[in-house]
Amino acid sequence: MGVFAIFLIIVNLAQTPVTPLSAAMNVPEDQQWRLSSTTRQERRAELEGEAAAAATSYGWVNKNDGIVRLPVDRAIELTLGEINAGR
Repeated sequence: MGVFAIFLIIVNLAQTPVTPLSAAMNVPEDQQWRLSSTTRQERRAELEGEAAAAATSYGWVNKNDGIVRLPVDRAIELTLGEINAGR
């Protein structure tokens, strides 16, 4: 009897209509990009562009603490220079 009851519950859940993502309500404005594949692709391209720019440019991460962002190649050069100077 219990197995039959569980079966009926599963069938009932399977027939429950699913609200399409495009009809989602009360989505915060900063999360609206998640509603369509086009806006997700645009957001991904934007984030990849920002990451590429950050990996190849100089900039401050935290000016008060003196933390800077360096291109990876320059960071490797500096690290190798410090290692070789310590020999």
